[in-house]
Amino acid sequence: MKKKEKDNILLEDYTRLKKIGDGGYATVYKVRHNELEYIRAIRVLKDDVENEDDPIYNKFINECKILLRLGNGNHPNIVHIYQPLFKANKAFVEMDYITGENITQYVERVKFIPIDEIIKFVKEIGSALAYCHVDIYKYCYDRELDNLQDDPEDGSKPLIDDKKRKELIKKYRVIHNDIHSGNIMRRDDGHYILLDFGLSIQEGNLVRKSQRTNGAPEYKSPEKWENDADVSTQSDIYSFGIVLYEMLTGHVPFIFNKVTSEMKALNEMMNAHKFLTPVSVVDERRKNFKKNKGDKYIEDIPFWIINVANKCLEKDPKNRFENGKEMMSYITFHENSIKPKDQKPKLGLKEKAIEKIKGIKKGNNKNINQNKPYFDFETNPKKEKQENNRGQNIPNFDFEAKQKKNDSQNCQDKPSFDF
Repeated sequence: MKKKEKDNILLEDYTRLKKIGDGGYATVYKVRHNELEYIRAIRVLKDDVENEDDPIYNKFINECKILLRLGNGNHPNIVHIYQPLFKANKAFVEMDYITGENITQYVERVKFIPIDEIIKFVKEIGSALAYCHVDIYKYCYDRELDNLQDDPEDGSKPLIDDKKRKELIKKYRVIHNDIHSGNIMRRDDGHYILLDFGLSIQEGNLVRKSQRTNGAPEYKSPEKWENDADVSTQSDIYSFGIVLYEMLTGHVPFIFNKVTSEMKALNEMMNAHKFLTPVSVVDERRKNFKKNKGDKYIEDIPFWIINVANKCLEKDPKNRFENGKEMMSYITFHENSIKPKDQKPKLGLKEKAIEKIKGIKKGNNKNINQNKPYFDFETNPKKEKQENNRGQNIPNFDFEAKQKKNDSQNCQDKPSFDF
């Protein structure tokens, strides 16, 4: 049977609207179901499948199983797929059709991404990784197969202690293994979706290998360049850090050399990921602003976002966040406890002096106490630099109130994040 005839039989239930993507492994189409009239994407394997025992089909089904398991928790930032099908010697699966653009396209179009948009990206894709790396076990365990006992205090729940929880997390966690800006979509409504789990790993088994072994080179963690690397959740964290760096600066930290030979370019990329320290995101974001927006850049990156990027990009996996869950704990704590800084431009020393003189001439001197020294932290250049790096509010030096303050209020329990 000719390929065109097979495609016609395969797609006889659909109206093909357009081709979305075409890779070495599969082709993706936007389609409308002829009878039920819904619009979705379908992913069709390029290789012919002899029967349902074919190894190609089995690998495809294993990939679908992982995505279907991920769908148990219905996470809003992970693509949803539906039942895989086999027809006319072709395997295919329906998935949600997402209107929007991937991160690569978004960065190329917008050039300089606003910090509020970057914070939203960090929270949403960070949440998706926390779900893949840890929380998925809550939606996948089987009481009988996993030998879970009933909770004596609540029979409707299983009894899961810390040891059992770690065992379940390790069993059911999913390592994406191919995170890059082309695999994250920004929908038209502004939300982010994690796609393409084709290289994902569960229970230590690689679902599918391709010519892009273990991910795109610009996003590939140092340990994954080794032939026998033990790919872990920290590998995903590193790749996420590369995408975050790209969002902040407009480019990845290490650019793939397309002029030289592929072998030489890959070797250069490997050495960069293993040994080179990326240029500061603050400096690169300033350059990006001046190139695309103008000269008057005001540092706008909260200190905790810088910390997240730097910790994700540590060369040694042990120095990164252990998984998406730990990273999200850090993000949530700081995002909720420290409000974004006022983004209005600060006046310089000369401008502040002029404003004060104007205020005095108008009789508006209620803020100037002649009996006390005047501490103008806003116009202190060192303090400005320190504040920008820390992203914290300036302390109020009220010495009388400080003496009356109960020191015990400052001894609240807070999570410790050691960088």
